[in-house]
Amino acid sequence: MSRYHEIVKTVLNEHKQVMLDVDDKEVQNLLDAIIEAKCIQVFGMGRMKCAVRAFVMRLMHMGLDAHVVYDTTCPNIARGDLLIVNCGCTAVGRLVMDLAKKAGARVATITAHPESEFGQSSDLIVKLRGQIHPGADGEVSSIQPMAALFEQTIFILEDIIIQMLMEKLKITPEQMGKRHTNLDGYMAD
Repeated sequence: MSRYHEIVKTVLNEHKQVMLDVDDKEVQNLLDAIIEAKCIQVFGMGRMKCAVRAFVMRLMHMGLDAHVVYDTTCPNIARGDLLIVNCGCTAVGRLVMDLAKKAGARVATITAHPESEFGQSSDLIVKLRGQIHPGADGEVSSIQPMAALFEQTIFILEDIIIQMLMEKLKITPEQMGKRHTNLDGYMAD
């Protein structure tokens, strides 16, 4: 077996372990919160923000009022809104959570550590045990550096959430495609 295939096998096994460990009830609670929210704002930093942007894009394609925190078009957050925090492990993330709660919004955190101050101050959590801090208790360890496993699995998790929302809201890919930008020529008629 080539080194490439050895690494692929190991990384796919890491992903499988993390993804199959997610609690279905926690996912259902997040789905319900997204559906109930007037406005959805999603926060993440660094590579987690890549997943944030992809997730918000798909929420927008579904016709939901969704925004990336700190983007110039992000509106005020208020009662009836939902903040979703990808990871919940930075001082900036903590500030964003506190400000959202002060404004009356609900806070959902996707984290490997629901026992942390981030998890404890959230209204709901989804536990995603991908490695954030190598060697930390409760995390699925990875051969990959730093938080790569968590960053990759949160992207997959949020795409699965989109799939589940599509089913719940009876939204088709064709309906979503009509909301895709037409300025790139990809979805042009």
